[in-house]
Amino acid sequence: MSHSYQATPGTRHNDPVHAVVAALNDVFAGVPHVMFSVKEPGGTYLAVNQAFAERAGRAAGAVLGHTAHDLFPADLADTYDAQDAAVLASGEPMRNELELILRPDGTRGWYVTTKTRLDDRADATPASAVAVLGIVAVSYDLRTGLAVDRHHANLQAAIDLARRGYAEPLRVADLAAAAGLSTPQLERALRRAVGMSPKQLLMRTRLDEAMRRLDDTDLPIAAIAGACGFYDQSSFTRQFRRAVGMAPGAYRARRQGR
Repeated sequence: MSHSYQATPGTRHNDPVHAVVAALNDVFAGVPHVMFSVKEPGGTYLAVNQAFAERAGRAAGAVLGHTAHDLFPADLADTYDAQDAAVLASGEPMRNELELILRPDGTRGWYVTTKTRLDDRADATPASAVAVLGIVAVSYDLRTGLAVDRHHANLQAAIDLARRGYAEPLRVADLAAAAGLSTPQLERALRRAVGMSPKQLLMRTRLDEAMRRLDDTDLPIAAIAGACGFYDQSSFTRQFRRAVGMAPGAYRARRQGR
């Protein structure tokens, strides 16, 4: 797969952005199924590689100048925007986040994403604020990565079960059985592959479905909590706020007010 990139020319942050993108292109040249992008703080794409453009169904140049909401389904774009907002606000990288991303054929698949804030510290002083240039994101297709690793060959079955059974009282032992692994083996394999535990995987899939329902339905929040496998609305709100950075009601209001 080609990993050539295109960057938006003539922007006020072009030089540092170009340097970052050029470095990323060198790092990921020849690595299949890995995509990267650079966005300005407002969410406009400044640079992408070909692998990213393919998942958006466009040529690389046709992605630049657009936002996630121009390119992807609303529920996915909202997730990306919430991640970006958290990274921009805190300055802390988001590492090895399991998320749904469109594959080139239009289906949704599990990817592992790392995002970091791009700062310009050249002119920063202790008394001045660091200039925030944007967000750098790198993602890889988990299915493809597992397919070439015989030790993780069945891990996709556990991930698929978590995705299908988000409403059920699934146990870690159920995921391990689906993968044909012992519980300790699943724990180790999953942490190596995506940097999270089986319990975190279950929580993530439930939150993904909850976000979709907040976007696409008018169901009460308590009903969504129950349908997505949460014990009660309080537990759902606590977990949602921790992952997304806002309460479910605020997330829905922001979406509806767009």
